[in-house]
Amino acid sequence: MPEVSLLMPFYLAEDFIAEALASLQQQSLEDWELIAVDDHSSDGSRKIVEAFAERDPRIRLFLNPGNGILAALQVASKKARGTYIGRFDADDILPTDRLQLMVRVLNGSKPKSLVTGLVQYFSDRPISKGYSRYQNWINETNLNGESWEEIYRECVIASPNWLMRRSDFLAIGAFEGLQYPEDYDWCFRCYQQDFEVQCLTTTTLMWREHPQRTSRNSEHYQQKAFFRLKLQRFIEWEAFEELILWGSGRKARLSAALLREMGIRFRWMDLEPHKFPDGIQGHPIEDYRKIEARKGLKLLIGVYPNPAERKDLEDFLISRNLQKGTDYWYL
Repeated sequence: MPEVSLLMPFYLAEDFIAEALASLQQQSLEDWELIAVDDHSSDGSRKIVEAFAERDPRIRLFLNPGNGILAALQVASKKARGTYIGRFDADDILPTDRLQLMVRVLNGSKPKSLVTGLVQYFSDRPISKGYSRYQNWINETNLNGESWEEIYRECVIASPNWLMRRSDFLAIGAFEGLQYPEDYDWCFRCYQQDFEVQCLTTTTLMWREHPQRTSRNSEHYQQKAFFRLKLQRFIEWEAFEELILWGSGRKARLSAALLREMGIRFRWMDLEPHKFPDGIQGHPIEDYRKIEARKGLKLLIGVYPNPAERKDLEDFLISRNLQKGTDYWYL
């Protein structure tokens, strides 16, 4: 059996998939298999993978009997035989030592461990400020050991940039029972199961940015879908008697609308409540200084200020005996 199984759904990837597969074949760890699942591509993607598979038996090609990336991942997970399981996307590139480094860490780790590394966006056009900020944030978050403290803000583990034991992967249900956006929901599953995240200090994923990315074009990956999922998981897993939403911007307003849709009562606070004498969306806005720690209080912060202002905010919350990742989270 192979040491590592990588799962790669693909769809309309003919522009990039050959380069992705070549980077996998150049891995310093050679004992791997790739489970490639064609999600009914109408371009030349499948023929490219077939040509690679004819020359390299480590590449195993299947057709998705369902539709969509989640169904394809479920098929791939059932076909995988490796001791370790990870993801790979058809438009990305793996540094040559990625698998070797990740396996080395997992060999010395306790059960329920997940290893990731740094990501680096690349493109044939300039990387936007938004993507650059996300790259820096996800790298810093994982390096600082704050993955689960930031779980309700963004997906803290890049979907094609992790490895774990197959036994652990199966024990948490693999990719069964997830909802879109599936990469974020899978990350929530690891959080809920209290996995330890270990982050390599080297780049382990060259993350290609291009206009055809699924995350850019599918409604499953738009902001409202992410917020609906994160609030659902928060309500399911973070027991609270009183919920406070902080902020008056776009994220806070979207969160407020979804919380009302879900039938969740909350208090809404802001730094400058006087600006909203009639409230927002018919909801009264209170002064943030009314926040007082008590049993069952949880706080969702719908803003993410610059470092200096964030420190002031967090110092204030500490003065109220509220701890990040336990009592409050950023959205």
